[in-house]
Amino acid sequence: MKSLKLNFISTLYGMLICIVLITGACKKEKKPVTESVKNLVGGWVDVNQTANFETHLNFGGLGEFKYTLVHYGNPTTQTSYTGTYITKGDSLKVTIKEMAEQNGQNPVVKTPSNVKLYDNTTFTLDANLLTLKYITFPADAPVLTEFKFHRQLPD
Repeated sequence: MKSLKLNFISTLYGMLICIVLITGACKKEKKPVTESVKNLVGGWVDVNQTANFETHLNFGGLGEFKYTLVHYGNPTTQTSYTGTYITKGDSLKVTIKEMAEQNGQNPVVKTPSNVKLYDNTTFTLDANLLTLKYITFPADAPVLTEFKFHRQLPD
C-alpha cells in the first residue's frame, strides 16, 4: 500500500513538472496596438532641436520603442536606446533593453541597458504634437519635466 501511494505521488509530481514545462515553453503572441494609443505609433522629433542636437522617438505598433539622440560635433555621435513600451490611459511606461552607440565612423557598439527613460510619465496628443510629462531626479530634488515632440512626417 505504501508503494502504491509513493508511485501515485511520484506520477503526480511528474505530471505537474510536465505541465509547468509545457506552459512555460509556449511563446506568447504580441498583442496589436489598442485604439487608445493608435495615434502614438510612429516617429516623433523634439520641437526644440538645435544645430548641435536632435532627439527622436519611435513607437512601434506592437509595443516597440526607440529613443535616439544625435550630437553633431566633431565627430558626430549617435546614441539609441531600444526596448518596449506600454500605455494605460494617459500613462506611459518605457522599458529599455539595449543601448547602441556610434562615435563618428567607428562601428556601432551595442550593450544591454536598463536605463530609466521617462519614469512615471503621462502623455497627451494634440494633433501632431506629443507632450510627455515625467519626473527627473537631479541631485537636490525631483523636478516635473515636460518634453514636446512633433510627428515626424514621411519623406
